[in-house]
Amino acid sequence: MKVGIRADASKRIGTGHLRRCLSLARALRQQGDDVVFVTRNLGIDSAAMIAEQDFGDIRVLPAASGDIAADPAIPHADWTQVKQSRDIAETIDALAGIAPDWVVVDSYGFDGRWHDGVRGALSCRIAAVDDVPDRTMAVDLLIDHNYAADHRAKYADCIAQDTRLLGGPSYALLGPRYADAQRYRFSEDVRSVGVFMGGVDAGGYSLCALEALRSAGFAGPVEIATTTANPHLDELRQGAERDHSVRLSIDLPDLAEFFARHDLQIGAGGGASWERCCIGVPTLLVVVAENQLAVAPRLAEEGIVALALDPRPATLASALEPLLQNADKRAELARRSRALVDGKGAARVAREMQCFA
Repeated sequence: MKVGIRADASKRIGTGHLRRCLSLARALRQQGDDVVFVTRNLGIDSAAMIAEQDFGDIRVLPAASGDIAADPAIPHADWTQVKQSRDIAETIDALAGIAPDWVVVDSYGFDGRWHDGVRGALSCRIAAVDDVPDRTMAVDLLIDHNYAADHRAKYADCIAQDTRLLGGPSYALLGPRYADAQRYRFSEDVRSVGVFMGGVDAGGYSLCALEALRSAGFAGPVEIATTTANPHLDELRQGAERDHSVRLSIDLPDLAEFFARHDLQIGAGGGASWERCCIGVPTLLVVVAENQLAVAPRLAEEGIVALALDPRPATLASALEPLLQNADKRAELARRSRALVDGKGAARVAREMQCFA
């Protein structure tokens, strides 16, 4: 099976969309499929990120030239930095020579016109990795690994009745290491804390978390994981120099060991939420984007995470104090989160694509 994957990364959209596509790509490759990536440099070198994962067939689209126009049918049309019609044509041109069986797309900036245009030109099936039901989608397969009471109802106004829908954390697109990665071993004491606020952390929330921890009375070691795409990297380095109990880890190949080695994690809602759940570490989940409000409060209601509805230090400190003091609460969070995600979601999706009738 030949699969094209269309995904980008930028300081606006972060790196999570590309990371989950890379997880699916590795699962597809493990079952013997050929994968070609199509990406555009939107301020982050997404092609380099893909190449670091040993994918050599990468088609880089021409640079954006500021021709994006508002599109009322697509609330996030500006994510792509080019008109949808241009992206359709360039994606078709990039993949025309390989005759893909599937094209997988992960972007809030495309709607059913993109799906129909690419499918019609390449005679392929279309799969979308998505979680925001804010536009029409003309896809054969929709993968939404977020938590929802009824995924079919969630997308009732967006997809056709015959669209195959894979919904819920059992389809979480995690890297292959997560299935067998070492899980967190519970400790009555919080010996150290991990902070990961996304691959870009454009809002500078990692330092907010550090300030909150110190305000809440935690004086122990803190490890902050981030990437070179973080625009606040210099500030983080300065913060680590001032606080000698802070360790800064940049561009870790994956976060499984990072999540397992700390007794509490502070993290932004998003794809990394499912990685933390898989490792089974108690987590304070922080809402840093509006779309995360569709999932994070539900996870908190189910006792899977503790929740902070905004990343202000005062809000975080108020949520951290009871977690730091209550070992029973942390133990319950660890138990419930681990039961939700087993790390085999990407392999499940890859098999579904291979067996699609």
